[in-house]
Amino acid sequence: MELKEQVGFTAGEVWHQLSAGGPQTLAQLKKKLNSKGDVVNFALGWLAREDKVEIFVEKKNFRVQLK
Repeated sequence: MELKEQVGFTAGEVWHQLSAGGPQTLAQLKKKLNSKGDVVNFALGWLAREDKVEIFVEKKNFRVQLK
């Protein structure tokens, strides 16, 4: 699978995980999705660019939630 396809697929998985589980930290998402960290980061960037998620800084972590 090409990187662009992986990122798109992972973006869908991230969206479904946030929809089902509510707001989560970046570390929680990566662990639950069992995906490469960079691909999850790219997927979150994709979703953020499409205005689908909000990303907040909490202490030393990032928290992600659907809009």
